[in-house]
Amino acid sequence: MKIERRLCLQDLPLFNDVEPEVFSKVCGQAASRRNLRRGDILFNQGDIIDTLFLIKAGSFKLARVNEEGKEVILHVAAKGEVLGETALFRSGTHPATAIALEDARVCALNRRSLEEIIRESPDLALQVISSLANRLYSTWEQFTELRTGSIRDKVLNLFIRLAVEHGEASSEGTLIKIRLTQQDIADFIGASRVMVVQVLKELTDQKYIYKIDKYYMLKDRCF
Repeated sequence: MKIERRLCLQDLPLFNDVEPEVFSKVCGQAASRRNLRRGDILFNQGDIIDTLFLIKAGSFKLARVNEEGKEVILHVAAKGEVLGETALFRSGTHPATAIALEDARVCALNRRSLEEIIRESPDLALQVISSLANRLYSTWEQFTELRTGSIRDKVLNLFIRLAVEHGEASSEGTLIKIRLTQQDIADFIGASRVMVVQVLKELTDQKYIYKIDKYYMLKDRCF
């Protein structure tokens, strides 16, 4: 069991250059696993940040409630991504709520153990800074894309981004392996569900998208 726990978190790109002896000593007893069902909350907006999570299976939406009380989806994180990286650098609270979009499994490492790893491997801090910078740039880029243009443009840009990040190529197009409701899409782009439903019908009629079971398929001509 100790070996499984250690290798679980060693999947993190952040730990690629950490010596196995260092990693094993700190993480052998510290890593824990959690299984979540669709709709379960991993952490809430406002919760204390004290744990880093590696997504081993499933996906999560990061949603923030704005001053008007409306939920805005900031990001969808899937298998292999990390949540809570800021636990490495600062005390504070989560700026968004992480909600499972499907059954999911995560591995977790608490702040104290992370600090011990960094003390043993200072280069890790630089890797984490790079990871956080990339996440920040991606978030701002996504925010700009999804807040400009018509509702149709925003929905199509969202599907293209998700297809690039979470898509599975096939002869029919790219299957977006994220379960999104119409309300999720509306929350992503800051539009009403009614408007999104109209646009989804339009894109379907024009053969840009269609659904397979609970997933959207994006035709290749969109890229």
